Amino acid sequence: MDRIIDIHNHIIFDVDDGPGTLDASMRLLRQAVENNITDIVATPHQLEEHQASNNHERQNKVIKNFKELKAAAKKEGLPLHLYLGGELYFTTHVVHAPEIPYFTYEDHKKYALIEFSLNWHPEGYKEVFYELIQNGCTPVLAHPERYGYFWEIVDDIIDLIKMGTLLQINAGSLLGYTGTQARFISEMLLSEGLVHIIASDAHRASRAIGFNMPRAVDIFKEKYPNIDFKTLISINPWKIIQGEPIEIDDDPCYSFDKNKQYKLWKRFYFVHDILGIGNKATKKRKKIRRYF
Repeated sequence: MDRIIDIHNHIIFDVDDGPGTLDASMRLLRQAVENNITDIVATPHQLEEHQASNNHERQNKVIKNFKELKAAAKKEGLPLHLYLGGELYFTTHVVHAPEIPYFTYEDHKKYALIEFSLNWHPEGYKEVFYELIQNGCTPVLAHPERYGYFWEIVDDIIDLIKMGTLLQINAGSLLGYTGTQARFISEMLLSEGLVHIIASDAHRASRAIGFNMPRAVDIFKEKYPNIDFKTLISINPWKIIQGEPIEIDDDPCYSFDKNKQYKLWKRFYFVHDILGIGNKATKKRKKIRRYF
């Protein structure tokens, strides 16, 4: 069986907004097994205060709880391979990620998962990403489809890919669990060949914010038979874990038509949200908003 590898999730208990207890973490891992996930890289949030700390004491707790979870999974006999990384909230401090234990994937200092604010336009990221790349660490930009200001920075995102940045989208976005814009943009990036990894961003053992990658792939591989989904959920994630280079095809960056896609987005929004045509989530809107 091919590996199904998730490189973005929050499975470690009592360190961020993921599970609060070991039992809750184990429920999340059992759900992963039920969905045929084979490898998981835990990526707890690393906020500015965690990045700027001189002694990084919180990392001791992250590593301790990760080892405890890994031992519990082994004791239960769960067929999972667990690894450690982090999800870094973008600040200028992320340029020092390779210097901090497990701020990069498996502490190989080759790849770092970085997220922007969901609501506030960051500044200086192109310079910071460039410096990371020059120092041998490739940024992986987490769920760009969820950024409310996406259309304001789409040209910069294209430039980041040309520079060597990898894009990771959430399976839940493709499935429509994080709103209309995330649904449209995630599929747009996927269909345009601008996505390098699909991950779960799992926080709880639920349908919406759990390990839903295989379900998303099963749905979209029928719609896009020419997309190599194995690369997105197995080959590229495995190279990230191993610290191996990934060759980026930047041809899609030059064929991407922002104006065309923005017009399609406005039409999709009008039909889906204003007219409500095909919007199955209308009656569940309150439930969905909890996950923003």
